Amino acid sequence: MRIGFCVPMNEGWTAAADELAHDFGNAVEVIRGVEASLAVFSSLDAVIANVLDRTYYERTTGLKAVFVPFVGINHLPADLLIERGVSVFNCHGNAESVAERALALALAGFGRIIEFHNDLRAETWHGFWVNKGREDFWHSIFRKRCTILGVGAIGETLARLLKAFDCQVTGYRRKSGAPVPAHFDEVTTDLHAAVSGAHIVFIALPLTDATRGLVGAAELEAMRGAYLVNVGRGEVVDEAALYAALRDGTLSGAGIDVWYTYPKGGSVKGAPSRFPIHELPNVVLSPHVAGSTWEAVDINTRQTIDNVKLWIRTGEAHHRVDLAASY
Repeated sequence: MRIGFCVPMNEGWTAAADELAHDFGNAVEVIRGVEASLAVFSSLDAVIANVLDRTYYERTTGLKAVFVPFVGINHLPADLLIERGVSVFNCHGNAESVAERALALALAGFGRIIEFHNDLRAETWHGFWVNKGREDFWHSIFRKRCTILGVGAIGETLARLLKAFDCQVTGYRRKSGAPVPAHFDEVTTDLHAAVSGAHIVFIALPLTDATRGLVGAAELEAMRGAYLVNVGRGEVVDEAALYAALRDGTLSGAGIDVWYTYPKGGSVKGAPSRFPIHELPNVVLSPHVAGSTWEAVDINTRQTIDNVKLWIRTGEAHHRVDLAASY
């Protein structure tokens, strides 16, 4: 059996490859690194891979499993993998980091952290030190009504964090009948009911055909006055409707980590939306890095290699992806 490590062979992945080779000996041939794996891609039985060109998957006939060392799977040629019966498994090691970032974005917005930081950096003071009153107050999130769209690993972790602030937490998911996860007060399949009356609405949904544009003008109006935090995918929220809601005051503000347009061709410059969302004063900006922590990478590596070993032994593994549903 040939397993390709089509990832940069840093210290973590090198240790993982060594572990796999040690545990299975001659029964498994470990191919290390992107170049080496791509050179023999058509002969691999399984691959641990980041983003690859579709042509590599087209040229292989014996591939049985793809292990994605993170959550998102939108980059995979789902139609081709479904046709060929290739199993796909991802991992959720970044759930804690993404939930932490979501909470930080909410705290930054409610606490006016960015505004006060920038002003004091420019030697402009706020508060009672300069005889300012209520106009310089900030809001606490204690006991706020919070809604989390998406009750997966990120949503569950976020709900647990919010309970430290005695928040009332409502979850939204499309499928009914499943039990209410820990730390949620309730879970509903009614999107309008979920967001109505919420002080903070968190989005932790993957991008699928069912979630694309899920939150539009009507849903943003239903959460009038709320603060929106998106750590799922940008296109879950209608781009034009979001800009209008932030500009016109339908939303009190937003903390956004996931966007609509990204730099191309190696550039580090570029607006994150077709609309000037990044210029609005009530938005806290984050460049899609919620899961980019040292801790998340280590956990993802550990989860992935454990999954590979389980698959070699049993033919099955954790976090099997439903390619037809895109998650």
